Amino acid sequence: MDVIIVGAGPVGLMLACQLQRRGVRYRLLETRPRREYWCKALGVSPRTLEIFDQMGCLDEALNRGLFFRAVNTVVDGQVMDRVETDPEQYPYGAIALGQYDSEEVLEQQLRRQGGTIERGVTVSEVSAGPDGVEAVLASGERLQGSYLVGCDGAHSLVRRAMGVSFEGGRYPQVFLLGDLEMQWSHPHGEVWKLVVVEEGQLVNFVVVVPIPGNPRRYRLSMAAPPAYWNEGVELPEANLELIERLAGPALPAGTKLSNLRWASFYRISHRLASRYRVGRLFIAGDAAHIHPPIGGLGMNTGLQDAYNLGWKLARGGEQLLESYHLERHKVGEQVVALTASRMEDATSGKARDEAAEERANTQLEISYAGGPLAFGAVPAGQRGAGPGERLDFVDKLRRLYIRRSSRLIDFMRDGELHLFGYGGGWPEFRSLSAHLRASLGPELRCWAVSDSFRLPELNEEVPVLQDARGRAHGAWGDGPGAILVRPDGHVAWRGGMSGDEGLERALTVLSGGA
Repeated sequence: MDVIIVGAGPVGLMLACQLQRRGVRYRLLETRPRREYWCKALGVSPRTLEIFDQMGCLDEALNRGLFFRAVNTVVDGQVMDRVETDPEQYPYGAIALGQYDSEEVLEQQLRRQGGTIERGVTVSEVSAGPDGVEAVLASGERLQGSYLVGCDGAHSLVRRAMGVSFEGGRYPQVFLLGDLEMQWSHPHGEVWKLVVVEEGQLVNFVVVVPIPGNPRRYRLSMAAPPAYWNEGVELPEANLELIERLAGPALPAGTKLSNLRWASFYRISHRLASRYRVGRLFIAGDAAHIHPPIGGLGMNTGLQDAYNLGWKLARGGEQLLESYHLERHKVGEQVVALTASRMEDATSGKARDEAAEERANTQLEISYAGGPLAFGAVPAGQRGAGPGERLDFVDKLRRLYIRRSSRLIDFMRDGELHLFGYGGGWPEFRSLSAHLRASLGPELRCWAVSDSFRLPELNEEVPVLQDARGRAHGAWGDGPGAILVRPDGHVAWRGGMSGDEGLERALTVLSGGA
């Protein structure tokens, strides 16, 4: 099988990483001869950091990033709301990490795995039939493959070839974005929303987001004056003087702007493709959804599209492939609606629940519950992640002979599927493990999570993770129970040690069956 990936931005790189680690042949094609330095997408959500962790490149991202410590809303010079980030609230925090650095982290990960990128290659036409796909390059070369994925942005050639609609609209406002240095009294690791209101009407707002690597470097985003909104108006040069003039009324007195790296006018749209998959053609990222940048969800949602799709392409099967659209289109719909609502409130000056927004921005609560790959149920009287939900974060675990505390995710970097048993019933769990290995093969890893290492009922094929601190017990309950986890960290099935009809359906689908 060959997969053609059009576009080597962060989404295309993520997809290539997922295919490379699974031994799937692909061609990663990118028109740009090199990465662009401009700081476009900036925030990386906790869920994306969790994915980086599972991939093994978290530390590289953290070394390049800057944690957001607080979000402040200032109206007419007065701090009206301040949400400080509790470092213990979530298993991962949110960081500022420029798109350039996100791409570099993913590219390094891809090259470590032996992957490659073909730069300076433009795809001019794509098509698909019942047996394969074809991409025609600007050079005249024709590439054939099994599947083709468009990670080629808002003006996606692949989406047009699929013939799907890209419904939505565009906001009338024109915005100005700048990457520059600021001298002011506020700490660097915080986000500032600066609002000016006159006679109850919003007249100006500026969003200031720190950029890592320089304690004075920030990205400023602001609305341009209404006189700039007409389509026929010729916009002035986006320079430092203009930014100072437009942002000045909202910035604290004495703020000095300097060293402008780049600036640009831009408009914001909200659109969602009607389908993410048509036959052998797929789209992900901005090719599938675009929306206001409030909350920094755009790049993160695209990366999670690719993370969802990669393992499904590798395993195949109609039901698995179609589940990509069914699961991720629903998420895209939610993100577009949420950011559009935020945009309307921001431009009208309406206050919002910053704490609730922070929770949504983590993306840790994204769920596929009720979807096509959610089987079984949480056993009665127990708790924790149900079918389709992201697996609970559990730490303070140990393996025998290893004097080191580990997290559940540490054991999920090898293998594709993971079966966790907890709360006793170990002879039954041994039988359940053997049954699943017979169906899924060596790519399944089985683990017994117990407060004791002494489980003679198990064999060497079922290692024990000691839960002496009770973290798994606190997350899942007394048990006994079992959890089958998908390659992307979401629960595929949950139930008792004896299995059930839902487990058999899960095995059929995960094995690439109908």
